[in-house]
Amino acid sequence: MRLYFGILWIEDNFSEAEKAALERSAEIAGFELDVTKLENGDDLEHWADQQQKFHLFDLVLLDLKLADGVMGDQLAPNVRALFRFTPILFYSGSESETKLRQRMANDCVEGVFCADRSNFTNRAADVIRNLAQSLNRLAGMRGLSMEVVARVDNLCREVVKSFGETGAAEEICKELDEAVSRSANSAIRTFPALDDLNSRLASRAVDSTKLFNVFRRLLRETISSTPSGTEKDQLMRLSTATSRYREDVLKVRNVLGHALENKTDNGWEILDEDGNVFMTVDNFPTHRANFISNLRSIQEIHRLLVVEKA
Repeated sequence: MRLYFGILWIEDNFSEAEKAALERSAEIAGFELDVTKLENGDDLEHWADQQQKFHLFDLVLLDLKLADGVMGDQLAPNVRALFRFTPILFYSGSESETKLRQRMANDCVEGVFCADRSNFTNRAADVIRNLAQSLNRLAGMRGLSMEVVARVDNLCREVVKSFGETGAAEEICKELDEAVSRSANSAIRTFPALDDLNSRLASRAVDSTKLFNVFRRLLRETISSTPSGTEKDQLMRLSTATSRYREDVLKVRNVLGHALENKTDNGWEILDEDGNVFMTVDNFPTHRANFISNLRSIQEIHRLLVVEKA
């Protein structure tokens, strides 16, 4: 999930007032508007290549009458061919919505909304709001929060480094030493004082790695004590399937929590907190497959050891 809502705006008589109205709509939906302007579609292939690599645009705005006598309805089939699944809002100040829809129908251009100029910003706002609504899921918000924190961490780190370079390094190191020690000492004092297992498991001191390590130990002991048969075979298979969970899921999650995107000629690459390339978008399918595989295997372990034992 991104912080920005990208619009490719094909219009020769660009209106700052209309842009401001759309910026307000995007802001209400929780996005910052990012507009790329074209006068007649001459650079469409370039921006289609950028879309393929970076998915910059969530919406294409297309006027009927463009610069150099280009007509939007004649350009629309090419827009649709180059931006296959990006919604298009086709509009005009001289024709009705009915006539605009007929122009699109004549060339069988799919996925197009139409509006006359007087209602254009309202229709665009509706599209922005509905597209934003489709992104309002926990996974997207979790990813967005990780992105924001990663960016803030990186900026804060650079600022702190700059102060260190001007002679404050010793003071900053002392402050960080004290902060980390206070946190560790607090955990040492408070965690053993928790009443029972449930309260310990609910504590943030038990991070994902600590929890999984206990889970793996208990799973190994369960497999060892389970008589030979179908259940033991299932548990052994699932144990093997989740043996790389720390590397394939937790490590990736931890790096992504502090990662940044870097734009290259070949698309986005993901940098770790040290600025090294950790993955590119080409690696995403493999990581998603690892996430799903591990999740399904652990769900199956849960079914065997918890649900069926209840």
